[in-house]
Amino acid sequence: MVLEGHAHDLAASGLTPATIAGNGIFSASAGEVEALLGYGAGRGLVFPYDRAGAHMTPTYARVKLDQAGPDGKRYRSPKGRGNHLYIPFTMDPYALCDVTQTLVITEGEKKTLAAVQAGIVCVGLSGVWSWKHRVVKEGPSVPIEDLHVLPWKRRSVCIVFDSDAATNDDVRAAEQALAAELTRRGAVVTIKRLPEPR
Repeated sequence: MVLEGHAHDLAASGLTPATIAGNGIFSASAGEVEALLGYGAGRGLVFPYDRAGAHMTPTYARVKLDQAGPDGKRYRSPKGRGNHLYIPFTMDPYALCDVTQTLVITEGEKKTLAAVQAGIVCVGLSGVWSWKHRVVKEGPSVPIEDLHVLPWKRRSVCIVFDSDAATNDDVRAAEQALAAELTRRGAVVTIKRLPEPR
């Protein structure tokens, strides 16, 4: 179930009831959020990354908290579980694997859902550097395993991060590093940026 306030938030991002239901998004109590994340953070809106079946807890999900934490951030990932690609359930798996179709990579679950809803072949990252993680705590960051499941050779890929890439050196560095990694895998990569909000 999606609470009214959460439904308004999703609708403000242009998401339809069919997209919300089709991707298993739901409102969670503080206890449910703690069970999902492995730590207490309060109530929130859950974006499942896998299909766990009706009335079952997904094995991996991200949560948009109702109240930001001490660091001012509202989106949270499960503790110690690494990073994963967000692939909406409503994404056509055949289109996802069809290298003749351009694949868009964006940042954030809601933007990914809106793109797929509009008919764009799109996957999401939870953050601009979330295509990497550390296998060993003090070791180097390496590409996440999820990148291995998609075909890249000769595929046109468009990286579309937030508009702040124009002024944020870290976002630009992440764009360039991801583009280099996918090029190494055989993709033909372009970078576009979302327009500045008005």
